[in-house]
Amino acid sequence: MKKLTILLSLSLLSLMVSGCASLNYNEIASNASTFAPGVVVVLPAVKMPEGADQEADKVTKAIYGAAVGTKKFARVIDQVTAKSQMEANSELQDAVLSYTQKLRALQVSDKERCRKIGEIYQADTIIVAEVGKWGYFTISDEKAGEVGLAIKMIDVATGSVYWKAAHAAKETYHLFKPNLGDMALELAEKIFGFMPKFATRAVAPAAVAPAVVAPAVVAPAAVAPAEVTPTAEEAPETLEAPATP
Repeated sequence: MKKLTILLSLSLLSLMVSGCASLNYNEIASNASTFAPGVVVVLPAVKMPEGADQEADKVTKAIYGAAVGTKKFARVIDQVTAKSQMEANSELQDAVLSYTQKLRALQVSDKERCRKIGEIYQADTIIVAEVGKWGYFTISDEKAGEVGLAIKMIDVATGSVYWKAAHAAKETYHLFKPNLGDMALELAEKIFGFMPKFATRAVAPAAVAPAVVAPAVVAPAAVAPAEVTPTAEEAPETLEAPATP
């Protein structure tokens, strides 16, 4: 009986460990290895739980931090820059709103809107998130904070979703509630840990400006003054010395 209990305990521990080492959902496009993300922009969350819309900036911040932490992208546009640029550009606002609404309602990545967003942001990759869980719950006297994220990585040029993954985190507490923003960052980092190996973007060699050759300074040739022979009219009169008596 004791041996059986030990075996069951080990089996349970093995399941717990394997569960922690994987994601709830992880889908990679068959041609993902051809995708070479370089400059990334994180859009506002496509979906938030009811009553949690005011927390959307925390989600964007968490995904931005996790994306930067991978060190796999040439640049990740920071959320302050992305947000201020969108607020100042009505065309960008319309493109983002239309794109995210269609993605949320129909699960369709609009190719034209995607291109417009990339063109204005000067980015080749879009990351969007859906938040399935965000808040604090009490179940059977157990209090916990829960966060659930789903992330999609999209190629701006084609509108194709090359990678999407989802996972959830739960942290119990007694007195002090866990910070949901911190939980979201840790969760996003875990999800990005399963990001597939994409192609390496070729870096164009730096353009070398042609050397500017200064024109040679040519010293003027020294011109000797010409000898002028006076004419008969100009020649001075020759005085004869007086004869000696």
